[in-house]
Amino acid sequence: MKLPAGLALPTDVSPKAVARLLGGLVVLVALVAVVGAVLREPIVAFSAGLVAEYGLIGLFAGVFALDQTPGLGFQPVVFLAYTGGIAPMPLLLVAWLASLSASAAVYAVGRAFRGRPSLVALLLRWRIGHWIQAYGARAIAVAALAPVPFCLATFGAGVMGIPLRDLLLGASVRVVKIGLMLAAVAAGWGLGT
Repeated sequence: MKLPAGLALPTDVSPKAVARLLGGLVVLVALVAVVGAVLREPIVAFSAGLVAEYGLIGLFAGVFALDQTPGLGFQPVVFLAYTGGIAPMPLLLVAWLASLSASAAVYAVGRAFRGRPSLVALLLRWRIGHWIQAYGARAIAVAALAPVPFCLATFGAGVMGIPLRDLLLGASVRVVKIGLMLAAVAAGWGLGT
């Protein structure tokens, strides 16, 4: 498929982008450490109560409900689940499956509006539609990792008629973002003791 004018994937990752990613992770670790030092007991008590009451099903439901919500995402649920005592590997697996399920649900909503001229025009004007059409699963993968509302990509994939297989393939990369966030929370929580 030919790319629209002025649209190209970067061929390398700039040092500035890597520095911003590492800086963001350091800030996240520092914030969690401060919160852990100041509010550890009430957070642990609250989180432990949530985990005892709802467990992995609650984790799945929370990530499913919030992952595709702009401005919220999976981060608060993963933080509470970790501080409540859910082990990292089951937490990562359940959060990833919930995120993948939420992506498919938002995609299905977009698919219900497939081809609507006003939505297609809006996605094309925002340049989301061009990326999705040109790169399919790769565009979804980039959106899954980027600090942008992921729901725009999943909804847009449905509207633009991208196959579900491509959406799931691209959205599977979300496990990397969840894993990085979980590692940063674990590191920061450990520093805050």
